[in-house]
Amino acid sequence: MSLVLPREEEVEKIFSRILSSDKSCERLLETFYDHLCDDNMYIDPDPHHFAEVLLHAYKNGDVSALLLELCNRSMFDLLKEAYLIPKRFHGKSGENPVLLTDVEGNLLESKKKLVSKHEYKKFYEVYKAHTAAPRSKLYLADGYDLVRYYTDSVNICEKKENKERGIFILYALPDTKKLNLTEAQAYDMIWSTFHKIQKEAFSAIVFYGQETGTKSGKSFDELGVLLPIHQFENKMLHHLTAIDGLVLSCREEMIKTAGNDSLDL
Repeated sequence: MSLVLPREEEVEKIFSRILSSDKSCERLLETFYDHLCDDNMYIDPDPHHFAEVLLHAYKNGDVSALLLELCNRSMFDLLKEAYLIPKRFHGKSGENPVLLTDVEGNLLESKKKLVSKHEYKKFYEVYKAHTAAPRSKLYLADGYDLVRYYTDSVNICEKKENKERGIFILYALPDTKKLNLTEAQAYDMIWSTFHKIQKEAFSAIVFYGQETGTKSGKSFDELGVLLPIHQFENKMLHHLTAIDGLVLSCREEMIKTAGNDSLDL
């Protein structure tokens, strides 16, 4: 499937955050150069195609198009891989993450053959033991890295890599598009919470989606956190409780900005 590489807009605030942190700058630098080391370096086998992409990126002032040719990552892909911004949430019926259970904790019929008894048993134990925060739900889910690459000319395709199966907690947040915020500006709004989650559960995978949820005809944003079962199996409830507190505090601040009627609790 051919894709259009999204053009990131209003990125100044998120880069201001990165530039103010030596650690964030180091992580971004290391992530970029890791793709250029001998073991990971991608070399375009077609010199004509390389020149075509270079011209396209220059004419359009598109740094992501150039980065995609150099390291198979767009600008936002690099930021996500460096754990500086969340992955994009594609909605509950989307392709990343892929939900394996419904809101009642039952395995989806089409996914039953994909889940082991141990995995489902562990998920259901946590599902029953965890007291869900308002406007939050628990799922069993598979999360992925979405890797983009050029096929021919400047056509782009996408593939899934590095599957992680875990317990996915999803929260409703105010609709940032109604505040006229871009994706990057929404990430800036949750910057502190995102990094507190990373500190609480280092290898947790955080997702964010603008207007990915609807209730009673009203759209809302969603923030999800995937805790891989094999890493968090013994302390899952502890981490879920801590993450609840972080996201609910973030939600409270967002409601203050967006207005009390921005999200029905």
